[in-house]
Amino acid sequence: MRTTHDAVRQMAVAMLLILPACGGPVPGAGNDAQPVAGGNAAADALEALATESGVIGEDGSVEPVGSYGRAYDGGEDRLCVLPSGGEAKSYRFGVEIRIGEEEYCRGSGKASRAGDLLILRFDGGRCTVTARYDGDRIAMPGAVDRGCASLCSARGSFAGVSFPRIGMDRAAADGVMANDGAALCGG
Repeated sequence: MRTTHDAVRQMAVAMLLILPACGGPVPGAGNDAQPVAGGNAAADALEALATESGVIGEDGSVEPVGSYGRAYDGGEDRLCVLPSGGEAKSYRFGVEIRIGEEEYCRGSGKASRAGDLLILRFDGGRCTVTARYDGDRIAMPGAVDRGCASLCSARGSFAGVSFPRIGMDRAAADGVMANDGAALCGG
């Protein structure tokens, strides 16, 4: 019968065999070579190209302007973000969450960005949500202001909803339509 100790020992041996493939020197293997910073020219070139084309951002530089959303069994979530036209890192947004035909949340307002946070201030002043933004996704927190309930049906909520990015420009945001066919960002 195989013991936990035997399994751990086998895992350790496997790791010792696999780790040298990661490119660093193996202690006691007789090679004194030091890894070169940025030593993989192909990987560096690929990362530079991806950054230049906007696929990945530099230190949070990817603006949130664009469209976000997802569809799933029984519902669909949509969010759009447009530049506000004034200050830097100032935006307007629209959001709709549909859970079947009866349950929903919908609202719009102004947003501002602070690092990896997107502060959504809904029109009417009763609801503010501080969402996480990582360049590819906007994620609402697990709990939101009680005032946000006024934007939702009886069982709807913005809490915990995550919106993956679909489009990265103004045209994509302008094209986001609410369930009733109206432009969600007021386009």
